[in-house]
Amino acid sequence: MKFTVLAALLSAASTALAQNIQLSSPTANATLTPGQNTTVQVSFPNSLTGAQHVSLVIGLASCSSGSGCPTDAYYGLGKPLYVGGFDPQYHESALPPYQNFSVQIPEDASGVNLLTVTHFMLLGASTTPVLDFSNATVTVGSN
Repeated sequence: MKFTVLAALLSAASTALAQNIQLSSPTANATLTPGQNTTVQVSFPNSLTGAQHVSLVIGLASCSSGSGCPTDAYYGLGKPLYVGGFDPQYHESALPPYQNFSVQIPEDASGVNLLTVTHFMLLGASTTPVLDFSNATVTVGSN
C-alpha cells in the first residue's frame, strides 16, 4: 500500500514538473527602461495532460547590492506588474503555446532586478493544484 501511494505521488510530481511555464522574453540579462512598457512572453508546453490555468502574476523584485537576487520567488515577488488570467495560444507552429503581456516597468526601479512569473494551475483529471515559477535576472537602466 505504501508503495502504491509513493508511486502515485511520484507520478503526479513528474507530470507536474514536465508542465512548467517558461519566461521566454525578456531573457536573462536583458536591459529594461523604467517607465516604459515591455513585453513579457510566457510559454506553456503542449501536453496530453489537461491543465486549467487559474492565474498568473508577473512581479519585479529589486536585488539588494549586499545579498544579490533571491534564488526563487519563495522570497517574494516584488512589485506586481500583472495579476490576472493566463490563456496561452499557438501563434507559430515551431513554438509552444504562449501569451504576451505588456507591462510597465516602475519609474523607481533601477539596477539588477528579478523578473518573476508565478503560475497557478489545476492539473489532470484529479485537478491537482500546482504552483510554478519562472524568472530572469534583468537590469533596469536609466530612462
